[in-house]
Amino acid sequence: MELVSSINDLSFKSKTAVTIGNFDGVHIGHKELINLTTKIASEKNLKSLVFTFENHPIEFLYNKKIERLTSPARKKEIIKELGIDEIVSVEFNYDIKNMTTEEFSQKILINALNASDVIMGFDSRLGNGKEGKVEYLYEVGKKMGFNVHIVDQVLVDNMRVSSSYIREMLKHGEVKRVKHFLGRDYEISGVVVHGKKIGRVLGFPTANIEQDYDVLLPQKGVYYCKVLVDGVYYDGATSVGDNPTVKDKGFSVETHLINFSGDIYGKNIKLFFLDRLRDEMKFRSLEDLKFQMNKDVLKIKNYIFT
Repeated sequence: MELVSSINDLSFKSKTAVTIGNFDGVHIGHKELINLTTKIASEKNLKSLVFTFENHPIEFLYNKKIERLTSPARKKEIIKELGIDEIVSVEFNYDIKNMTTEEFSQKILINALNASDVIMGFDSRLGNGKEGKVEYLYEVGKKMGFNVHIVDQVLVDNMRVSSSYIREMLKHGEVKRVKHFLGRDYEISGVVVHGKKIGRVLGFPTANIEQDYDVLLPQKGVYYCKVLVDGVYYDGATSVGDNPTVKDKGFSVETHLINFSGDIYGKNIKLFFLDRLRDEMKFRSLEDLKFQMNKDVLKIKNYIFT
């Protein structure tokens, strides 16, 4: 993988098959692009390449915060796991934004990436202005000597797979449904830090997670998670929210690991969200909270995957 500050620093000697995009979440629509890229590269003896951005173009253009589905580092890990040879990640800036389709094709696709084949999503844009639509890239490719392959939309339950739609599902706590769009369980990772230890008092010690990177969290509530600790998976009951029963607890992500014992503080762990158990609730007493936590854990132990 190459992170470059300038397109001028790039020069691939081998011919490449290139797919271009932000790839936040690396969902099943993105995987269609990547799989076609690796297939074409294999058939034509090319180097497979993903060209992506460190920052999000929408954040840059509109000063609007995008709630990421993956950290930049995790995004690159998933892409590499899908068999891509090289990832080029650059900062989206005004130089790129102001390029016409022809300029982008000459300066980046040909001069920098040595592209033989370019694989794009049906709704992608490549270049500034009305000619930036991906269909126009066909004509440019014919003139400049590279092939263009356009991948059609991917549907799940008659809904188009997109990062924005996945964000909306997460905001409604639909983590089980999200898996069908991502092709994997939604995940976060972070370091276990000290909390107020209320869970320990109740007999349900919890690991408080300080996220590595500010990715989008599901809607407040309690979730069934698989928790990866030191290479071992545990079942976990995970609370995302403000813990309204406990005064001054504040917002937190904390998980009770079932059948786990040991010191977990300072460890980096991963949480994979499998299903939503219930909404966040305010209980009349800690005893009522303890009773509900018993029910949550029992539900996880008896969970049947459907």
